[in-house]
Parts: sequence; C-alpha cells; structure tokens
Amino acid sequence: MVRGIIVGAIAFAVAFAAERIIAGMQQDLARYDAMRKMSGEEPLPKELLSTVGSLFSGSVDKSGVSSLIDSLTNDAVRYAKMRGM
Repeated sequence: MVRGIIVGAIAFAVAFAAERIIAGMQQDLARYDAMRKMSGEEPLPKELLSTVGSLFSGSVDKSGVSSLIDSLTNDAVRYAKMRGM
C-alpha cells in the first residue's frame, strides 16, 4: 500500500512537471510554428507525425529524418537570431 502511494505521488509529480513545461513552452512553440509558416514549411506537429508514421511503416530511408533534423537546426539558429534582434 505504501509503495502504491509513493508510485502514485511520483507519477503525479511527473505529470505536473510535464504540464508546466509544456505550458511554459506554448508561446515559443506558437512563434516557431508562425516562423515555419512564413518560410512555407508545414507545421511542426504535422511534420513530426508524418516522420513517426514513416518510421513505423518501415520506410526509414524515405522518411526524411535527416532533413527534419537539418531543418530543425536551421530553424533554431534563425529563431535565435530573430530573438536576439
């Protein structure tokens, strides 16, 4: 019984922390999606879902994982430059 209470408390703490992190990043993610939209790219969740779907289907070579990583790196650099202005 004590073990269940401890595990439940830890699970609650992890869920609470994850929610706070996501809530804190929400503004930045909205800005990032707006930046991707201005550059003509798909929204990030859509691109991530298509990448995950292609990984599960077994077409890793066709998934564009490396291009996704390159795109995220370029976007992060561009976002840092914009934020520094």
